[in-house]
Amino acid sequence: MGRTLGAATGATVLNQDIYEISATQKHRLGTRVMRGDCVYRYAKSIVTITDLSTLVWNYYHQDISYAAIATASPIGSNKIYVTSGAADGIANNGTFAAHSLEGGSLVIFDGGTTECYNFGIIDNDAAVSGGTITITLDGELPVATTAASDYVEAMGSPYIVSSGNSGGFRGFQGAPMRLATTTYPYFWIKTWGPHWCSPQTNVGSAHDRNQVCVRHDGSIDLPGGATLMKNGDPLYTENAQLVGYVVTHAQDNTQGAPFIMLQIMP
Repeated sequence: MGRTLGAATGATVLNQDIYEISATQKHRLGTRVMRGDCVYRYAKSIVTITDLSTLVWNYYHQDISYAAIATASPIGSNKIYVTSGAADGIANNGTFAAHSLEGGSLVIFDGGTTECYNFGIIDNDAAVSGGTITITLDGELPVATTAASDYVEAMGSPYIVSSGNSGGFRGFQGAPMRLATTTYPYFWIKTWGPHWCSPQTNVGSAHDRNQVCVRHDGSIDLPGGATLMKNGDPLYTENAQLVGYVVTHAQDNTQGAPFIMLQIMP
């Protein structure tokens, strides 16, 4: 899971600074750095990023969809054993590479009590469809798990990201600090703090046009655009992900840059 690295304003982050890209992984995905009002997270891009003005989004979907506990685990254990379904995994074929869920999240549905327990994922081993995948949790089980009656849902790290058209189905994670590539995929994204982002025309263009959301393409817009209706239908940004507000605009109270106070992950 993510860690915090101390970095005063102007300090260089050891191994890989926030303005560097790398061919090899230097920090755990989700590692957190704070500089002044800004927060950065370590990420991996699965595409070549061509635009620094638009936000990047979580690439992978839910990797485990309501899979049965295969083998019971006792109270206090930090491991669970799950049967891989035929449509589970990144490629929807039931196959999991070792470590592919690291930095992700998991929920256990207790069939006996109807309670659910949420954990972060430290690691996993490899598995194939119908096989058992061992998942290491970031904490100890408060109850014993029961085979065949307890179930699990899980996702991998949200800091494996992509850019461009998200189709409106993905959560946006932050602003890229460099143009990462498939050869140099490891980089930092800003998740909190003032940042210039590509704005639509209405953002910060007049009074009370300051709350902003992110469009399917990673650009910044107003929730619902300039109006909540267009041709009798709600605009698609009405329910889009909120990502912050306009910090400042031009001297004549028009749009200017504008700088956005990102508020995605503190």
